[in-house]
Amino acid sequence: MVKKERIPELDIYRGILIAAVVTIHATSMALIDARHSLLFYPFLFLNVFSSFAVPVFIFVSGFVLFYNYVDRPLRGKSMLVFFRKRLMFIVLPYVLFSLLYYLTLVTRGLMPLSDLPLVLLTGKAYTHLYYVIIIIQFYLVFPLLLWGVQRLRQWIWSPRRAAFVILAAGLVIQWGFVLLNKYVWGVERGSLAITYISYFALGAAVAIGYEGFKKWLFPLPGTSIGRRQLVSWCALWAVWLFVGIAYVQIWFVAYRKAIYADSLVYELLRNAHALLSALVLFQFSVFFYRHANARLRAWISWMGACSFGIYLLHPALLRVYRKLDLHGTPIEYIFSIAGGWLLALFGSWLIVTLCFRYLPFSWVGLGTIPKLPSQTKGEQVSG
Repeated sequence: MVKKERIPELDIYRGILIAAVVTIHATSMALIDARHSLLFYPFLFLNVFSSFAVPVFIFVSGFVLFYNYVDRPLRGKSMLVFFRKRLMFIVLPYVLFSLLYYLTLVTRGLMPLSDLPLVLLTGKAYTHLYYVIIIIQFYLVFPLLLWGVQRLRQWIWSPRRAAFVILAAGLVIQWGFVLLNKYVWGVERGSLAITYISYFALGAAVAIGYEGFKKWLFPLPGTSIGRRQLVSWCALWAVWLFVGIAYVQIWFVAYRKAIYADSLVYELLRNAHALLSALVLFQFSVFFYRHANARLRAWISWMGACSFGIYLLHPALLRVYRKLDLHGTPIEYIFSIAGGWLLALFGSWLIVTLCFRYLPFSWVGLGTIPKLPSQTKGEQVSG
């Protein structure tokens, strides 16, 4: 079994994504408060354009899992270790935070205690916890998906073709469900992993064809960049920006003029924007890691390493902050939203960091205790 190289840029990647998650939540109230003001479009842009965050986190999970496991024999012992780690570092923190968030609602008389088992299973104890349920679903089916990908690689020797088949299969499954659900079933789909499977599949596809992917998207330092390669990069970024702006614009028209497109249009633009974001932000993370100031790089890498704990904790800080009066002049309102973003992101980061360094068994509530990026060895993450 070939030992895989570590990819330290992934911590930069996660740092960017957790900042985007906090941006979505910090600007959510502004879409109501500033709906009829000149501030509405900037806040809407930040909120909607950042909507790639959760889908791209799922992409990263798919990439890390297949990058680490696709060349390993599929054995019962290794899968038991896999599930034990996820139970300890993902499921247990999720359950504890779900209890904390939901019981605060119960004590305020907003939710019944009898619904607790259901909300734990569906990720509805608080608005952001659906993501963890989605990830857990992917973990549960991962051995089957890994078996299928390993068999596919035996049939299709070209990594590029295998990657294409995997991505195409993910898109077909996701869009097949979307269409059937729209026209036939009509079930609630917020925490169903199948509605995110194209992002997980893209992560698997990039992991399978990673050597070719590296040569295209981020060649080694000192190597020349061909004209066709540069043109493809520019095209990728241009399409990403165009699709993202188009997605923002249809929501602007919906909010301001109450003119709504077909739901499939929103679905298509969101899907395309998130898939393109996965590639663009991967490239950006690599270039940032290579060329940014070493101290800044270390800080963002540490933020990325703490991203799961930040994800679980930040809504609590934002909720406390919003008890303050956030209204006032437009300038004051801008600073109040920015203050919420800063507190939710950096306050959560500080609390998680202090817990990891000084609180025994902090992994019980915050997940894997990371090492400093320069010291990390072995497997990438828990995915």
